[in-house]
Amino acid sequence: MPPHFKQKRLRFAAYLTTLIFFMSVALITSLMIGSFALSPNEILEILFHPDKNPVAWSIVVNYRVPRMLLASITGFVLGVSGGVIQTLTRNPLADPYITGMSSGAALGAAVAFVIPFLPIYAIPFFAFMGGVSTLLLCMLLAKKANAGPIGFILAGIAVGTFSSALLMIILALVSEKAHGILNWIYGSFSTSTWTEIKVALPVVVPATLYLLAKARDLNLLLLGEEHASQLGVRAKTLWRLTLVASSLAVATCVSFSGIIGFIGLMAPHMVRLLVSSDNRFVLPLAGLTGALLMLLSDDLVRSPMNPIAEIPVGAVTSMMGVPFFVFLLLRRGSRFGM
Repeated sequence: MPPHFKQKRLRFAAYLTTLIFFMSVALITSLMIGSFALSPNEILEILFHPDKNPVAWSIVVNYRVPRMLLASITGFVLGVSGGVIQTLTRNPLADPYITGMSSGAALGAAVAFVIPFLPIYAIPFFAFMGGVSTLLLCMLLAKKANAGPIGFILAGIAVGTFSSALLMIILALVSEKAHGILNWIYGSFSTSTWTEIKVALPVVVPATLYLLAKARDLNLLLLGEEHASQLGVRAKTLWRLTLVASSLAVATCVSFSGIIGFIGLMAPHMVRLLVSSDNRFVLPLAGLTGALLMLLSDDLVRSPMNPIAEIPVGAVTSMMGVPFFVFLLLRRGSRFGM
């Protein structure tokens, strides 16, 4: 085994151990905090002896656990998808929303808000369809342009901008519902349920496992499509399938959580700067990093130390992540790369 690969594995093990420790702390904290605070001992008692305090058990199992799980799943998906999209587009500034999917999902949710008599659970469905529709439109435009990753990025910018313009028109026309639409757009896990998790997992799990399994092929794709094809990788097929899998997973999560930015951009770069740019390390660690960042942000939103009412979790992810990202860039910028 080459010495440099051994060093990568050691850094991988150290980073993974650190992530697991902080994830454990964040998960326990997620169960403790809220309007009804609980101690670690009370959490254990509730989990092992639910009959002693049925009210507390209901709060933990029916509200806090689904919220914690959906936040973790969403963060993991955004982290993995961010690493994949950056590789596919060979653009270190790309994130899972580069296809305009976030604007499409927001537009779909806004349409659901303004259609009268629609049940509340129709909003995730409209958001999902809006996100997937923008993805398909971007893929069609990029194929017609025959411009490769650059054409795809430009198509995403165009479609996303058009969707945002339509969203602004809707907000202007239905100002009385603008608060609800904006609250959804900026992201929240306050309404998470077991039903949402059951709906999300059948899409998210196979899509994410597929992306993780293709990490080696994605490494070869960075060498160029021609070189990758010579090494046995069907570059165009890989590009399309990984893009679809990534986008479906993100669209599913976003349809329930709203648009939570920065995680998909930040998490892969943290791993590249601290461990390696090898996608076999980047994708799983970026997923765990994204899950940790999302949990910490959601915990901060619900923390008793927060003097404001529950603010959008997307705002917190940006406020927490940007300073740390700048610090890493200044300290270890020479190791930055794809």
